Amino acid sequence: MRRIAMMLLVSLSACQDQAQPVSSTASPTLEIAAARLPEQVATFTRGDTVFHERERPGLGVAVDYAGPARAAVATVSLYDRGRRPDDAALTEEFNQAVGEVMAAAGARTRQVMTERERREVAVPNGAPMNCARLAGTYGRQEVTTLVCVGPAAGRFIKVQVTMPSRQVRPVDPIPFIVAVTEAARAG
Repeated sequence: MRRIAMMLLVSLSACQDQAQPVSSTASPTLEIAAARLPEQVATFTRGDTVFHERERPGLGVAVDYAGPARAAVATVSLYDRGRRPDDAALTEEFNQAVGEVMAAAGARTRQVMTERERREVAVPNGAPMNCARLAGTYGRQEVTTLVCVGPAAGRFIKVQVTMPSRQVRPVDPIPFIVAVTEAARAG
């Protein structure tokens, strides 16, 4: 009887050990990751949060932001598509993100987008974000879209900012991109 009780205790102990996080590098839940994104950052204000993960596993969460007087709009997405953000996956995700924006523009009536440049945006204490600047029109309005992808706490972070090319109230998207990336990476 004692032997059975000991075996049960060992089994329970093993189960309890498995329930503990493996390491401090484990990804936080999507709810925690989304909660890390600030309400106000670099003149942008947080809007709606949509958990795509619930209906489409791997697609994570998207958080909308608006610049002052809606002079710019942004979406911050945290997702994994079922894989880790290593170098090869990051390159693939970046190219896919740019392609998705271009394809969406091509599918809309009277919208045209072209890629203007690619560059890295430095983020303190972490990997840079790979960014592409796209320019085009939405109807008669000339617009600029900045699409950036990088790693964040075991997931991908994609930041997309769109604004009129000729702004009445100029908005610099780079401080916003850096700040939300730092917040998403905070642990």
